[in-house]
Amino acid sequence: MPSIHRRCGPSKVQWLEQNSMKNGFKPGVYEKYGLYVGNWEYDTKQGKGKKSYKNKTVYEGDWVANKRHGFGVLMKKVDDHFVYVYEGQWINNRFAKGKWYEEGGIYDGSFSTTGNRIKCGYGTMRWNDGAVYRGHWRNNEYNGRGKHTEVNGNVYDGQWRNGLKHGEGVYVFKDKCQLMEGVWISGELKLSIIRYVDEPDSTQTHYVMPEISKSDEKNIREAYEYTKSEMLKNL
Repeated sequence: MPSIHRRCGPSKVQWLEQNSMKNGFKPGVYEKYGLYVGNWEYDTKQGKGKKSYKNKTVYEGDWVANKRHGFGVLMKKVDDHFVYVYEGQWINNRFAKGKWYEEGGIYDGSFSTTGNRIKCGYGTMRWNDGAVYRGHWRNNEYNGRGKHTEVNGNVYDGQWRNGLKHGEGVYVFKDKCQLMEGVWISGELKLSIIRYVDEPDSTQTHYVMPEISKSDEKNIREAYEYTKSEMLKNL
């Protein structure tokens, strides 16, 4: 019976398919949404590359399996020059951690990788008018612990929920040199105690609670701490 010899190598069709695939660096490949200049691996954008999109944006950085993944910079053409939109880490075409240059300011921090351009985690937002927020975010809103410096220099450092002061916090009045400790619920001040920054032993009441202004400072503090603890239990 004659022996049957089988080829161990690829067939002619397979050979042609493999050799027709884009591999290595290509100086320019026109695609559906723009022009790509960079590295390929078996017809897949992989490694370093630059893509110029038809909407006048340009991405330059890392690619994995046809997606912006790794470090990269996104720019947009305005008139005759390019401005930064985002620079930092990407995961599957989405912002992961870096600087987002918004119209009103610059955000530097973490993003949700399950949504598109959603601030989530820890980050700092600096607005063009001088206001600054440093702290935790969720769904593009302050959420958790954070410090907000207002345009006038006043500062709130405390807890937030859904973009509103919620929980225990400290508010500093810059011009008055006063520091107010308090409890906020859904943005509304419910309980507070004020003291002068230059005179830490001088305590005043500023309450939404039974009147105790005639008590001494020790009693004021004790009443405040007790009421605060009771309020925080229900948050």
